[in-house]
Amino acid sequence: MATVGEVPVESDLQDNKKKREVEKRLQKRNDERQAEVERRQEEKSLTEAVQESTGCFLDTFSKERQNIESQLSKSEQIPKNGLVEHFDSVSSQLSKLQKYVSESTMFLSSYEVTKAQQTMSQLHASIQEKRDVMIPKKKFAFKSKKTEKAKAPKIIEDVVDHAANTQTNLEVELAECKFVGDVSKVLEKTPDELTQKDVALADLTDCTVKLLGAPSAIHINKLRNCRVFSGPVSGSVFIRECVGCTFVLPCQQLRIHTTRDTDFYIHVTSKAIIEDSNKTRFAPYNWKYPDLEEHYLVAGLDRTRNNWDDVDDFNWLAANDHSPNWSVIAEADRHQHWDA
Repeated sequence: MATVGEVPVESDLQDNKKKREVEKRLQKRNDERQAEVERRQEEKSLTEAVQESTGCFLDTFSKERQNIESQLSKSEQIPKNGLVEHFDSVSSQLSKLQKYVSESTMFLSSYEVTKAQQTMSQLHASIQEKRDVMIPKKKFAFKSKKTEKAKAPKIIEDVVDHAANTQTNLEVELAECKFVGDVSKVLEKTPDELTQKDVALADLTDCTVKLLGAPSAIHINKLRNCRVFSGPVSGSVFIRECVGCTFVLPCQQLRIHTTRDTDFYIHVTSKAIIEDSNKTRFAPYNWKYPDLEEHYLVAGLDRTRNNWDDVDDFNWLAANDHSPNWSVIAEADRHQHWDA
């Protein structure tokens, strides 16, 4: 061994080096253990935060669902002149709940999101069914319209037409997102602009409209030679007085009035309804764009349920004969590349 005042021998240097290496390894292990402890603590905190947020969501969602169901159950007690306002209020509550679900998806599991969207779809169907029963519209009266019109004084027809136009104008005016009066333009709305909002398209000619998101409803009136593409619609799409158009959209309900020479590429979970329309053709929805799958979840549409070729014609009551007012687009004739 080296003595005092002597230069350390090689063995001492190696021992010191090994000692430092052992100390470094021990320190590294200690640092790793400490980092793992902190990681687990952080993970535990995040898990507890998510669980707390999920619990809060489930409580809030349950209360809002019960409130909507309670309001719906009281519909029979509402005076007739207050039914429209009543159902509009209930639908507004549902739209707010849908927005709350959409904003909560970041911390919910896929199962919880799916379950919530299924509940939303059921609530929407219940509201629409109850509304259709308690506020019957002229279109649901299965009568000979030619006979009724022949007997009715013209002033009554004018009043009916004025009421329909007033309703349409009101829908356009109240819509949060709209295009009105454009000609030969490419019009587009982003998800931030339209998701869970009412959209209105009116008096458009030779336009292409792209709605990249999940609207709550779409009101379409008086379009000529237009192409309209939309992401999943959580509610209904209403189309009136359109000629020579193409509509490519998924929705819960589709109602088409006084429309002709128009093609529909649709995903609809109930049935499409046509009235006073002819030369309408149908095919499955086939538009694609980024985030489409996410928007299906936001809208709550069931991808496995598509009644695109099951159309009710309110002007054709012969149960055993196919209506001449609509047809299926042959596969060979279907448009495949929409951006071309």
